Amino acid sequence: MLDFISSALRRNLRCVPPRLLRSVGPLYALAIAAVLAACGNGGASEPPVTSFDPAATSKLQFAIGVATIAFNGGASVAYGLNEVETLRQKDGLSGTEYNIPMIIGPSSFSVLISTETGNEVQYAGSDLGTNHITWGTLNQSQWIGPPRGPKQSTTGAFGYGLCPCNSDSGPGNGFTPLFQAYYLPIYGSTEARWYGGPPAFPAEGPSLTALGWEGYSLGFTDFAVAPVLGKYSFYAAVPPSYDTPQNPTPSPGPNGTPTPPPGILAAGAQLTKLSGLPKFSTPGFKPDRKGGGTINVDVPTGASEAMVVVRAVGGSGIGLCVQSHESDTFYTVVTHKSGAQGLFLADDLGPLTQSGKKTRTICPKGSYQIYAAGVDYPAYEASYPNNLSQFPSITGPNGQADVTTSDLLSGSYP
Repeated sequence: MLDFISSALRRNLRCVPPRLLRSVGPLYALAIAAVLAACGNGGASEPPVTSFDPAATSKLQFAIGVATIAFNGGASVAYGLNEVETLRQKDGLSGTEYNIPMIIGPSSFSVLISTETGNEVQYAGSDLGTNHITWGTLNQSQWIGPPRGPKQSTTGAFGYGLCPCNSDSGPGNGFTPLFQAYYLPIYGSTEARWYGGPPAFPAEGPSLTALGWEGYSLGFTDFAVAPVLGKYSFYAAVPPSYDTPQNPTPSPGPNGTPTPPPGILAAGAQLTKLSGLPKFSTPGFKPDRKGGGTINVDVPTGASEAMVVVRAVGGSGIGLCVQSHESDTFYTVVTHKSGAQGLFLADDLGPLTQSGKKTRTICPKGSYQIYAAGVDYPAYEASYPNNLSQFPSITGPNGQADVTTSDLLSGSYP
């Protein structure tokens, strides 16, 4: 469908048939509307309409692993389930703009008790007590947070990871969907959002930041429920047409077993080991009083890389710096070594001013949080915009995608 739209615009066709608008997502309807505005009541004949099924032209990958979750100031550890997926076209971009994901575990898997709180999991919706994770969990505001615009997008599976980024809050509602991270771990105590930012990821300018951009996907979603050995299945149901956000589901129902294509992408992953990575100790930080500093981490044995994320809390601090830090800003440093080490956080990674000048990474007297994730698979290498392969590697040597996450370090910059 997108190929047809592109070629139509290149040939300067004056008319696009109205039914075309009904067969594409809302992100493209706005662009086509400009073409329709030039159409008269007669004249040019309708060009032929071609379409494709995203479920037939995109490929789904799915990996499962053990999540080692540090909490209680790093003194305690819980073990949960980690998942990673990619759903990409041949060019590496996201395969769909709207789909409905579902994870079904072995019969012994249960969404019932949180391994972090020790209590019955909260905000699981209709998933409570079942062996599956569906919209009943993934659309809960406890995990996705408040909407950026007038309406919150629902959850879908995209080019690198799950996120509440479906196109049902697109330009039709005056708001363009951008990547939005969950509060992780799901079923835990709602600790933090994880975003990729500079220097490991590209910095974005003021225009995109003004739309609500916060950062890139780190790819994983961890759940604070006990993993069990066995096969896990991942399904992404793709509507045959986009009608309304309330009526897009071909199948499955929340308690049913999805049927493979047409209309549904399916992939499976095997959890063969329950011995996860060791606990990741809470990072330390030594500010250099210029905006950055040194992050001290001890990457656990078995982790092939670690992504350390710094959150500069928006609106905190003093001086002119705060004017460019109205919203949260995220920074990411990546290391491929295990053991104790100091990672340098540069001084001037903050959001650019409207005139293009650099700002401090963390404002004077500004609040910050630091947390880290160690993995045994190439998580950073599979991420956007680094990797546009349709099949990036998302498993480690043991065939799983294990992750270990630290607790938060919170502080105030001098």
